[in-house]
Amino acid sequence: MVREALLHLVCDYAPDGLEFAEIKTRLHHHLGEPSAVLIHQTATPPLDTIAVGFVTAQLALAPVAARTVIFGNSAPRRDRHEMATENRGRRLQYARLRNDVEIVSVSSEFAFGFVKGEVAEYREVISPDAGSQFRSRDFFPRRVAAIVDGDRSVLGAELDPATIEAAPPNLVAWTDGFGNIKTSMRRSHLRAAGYETEDRVLVTLNGVTLPGVVADGGFTVERGMLAVSIGSSGYDDPFVELFLRVHHMSEKTAAVRFDFPDGGTPFEIRRLEKP
Repeated sequence: MVREALLHLVCDYAPDGLEFAEIKTRLHHHLGEPSAVLIHQTATPPLDTIAVGFVTAQLALAPVAARTVIFGNSAPRRDRHEMATENRGRRLQYARLRNDVEIVSVSSEFAFGFVKGEVAEYREVISPDAGSQFRSRDFFPRRVAAIVDGDRSVLGAELDPATIEAAPPNLVAWTDGFGNIKTSMRRSHLRAAGYETEDRVLVTLNGVTLPGVVADGGFTVERGMLAVSIGSSGYDDPFVELFLRVHHMSEKTAAVRFDFPDGGTPFEIRRLEKP
């Protein structure tokens, strides 16, 4: 009997869409005791691999009482312009972190990039990389269920964690429901660049440049002011957010002002020279 576990699905499907339903149905079919596994889904923007990596890390490094497994999936083929024979796609990989949280994710850009320094074990997962247009339903759930059930026979060759691609600290990582833009820059990066609280800056993102102020939190600035803020994600070394304080969602949030940047869009912060 499998002990109680928490299984996060972090996938670039429509919230509550058919794809999630089909994958969860397959997981229930393959799990040894599905009633002992709480499955929670988080939808990320389509083809947004950095969002999958960011969300994976935020969930993986959270304090939890139950055994936790995360299944991440976003595998755009932007780096491949040729036809994919038999729907061939990226391979499935596995990581066990130092806190014993396990991650099974398609090996797309930045999938493991935000947890690179926490990886204790990194392996291939033995699974077909071709033969179905919907591998996430047809092949992956059986492997994920096996890992949840403690069956390590689906794990293949060991991999070197040093080969994991870490996210550079100048990219959009996630836009939350309030229009705040979470970035891959951490507080330590901001401080290392010499920025301190209340410094005036210019932020350029998605072809838009706005003045802002470095802040310890978004609500420490005046309404309508862009805060380059120490955000709510990232734990001991929080990520920087671009936060435009508004009182109503009809107002222009940071996401609106920067024209809704895609995940992975680079940004630049530079000091605003005093007149």
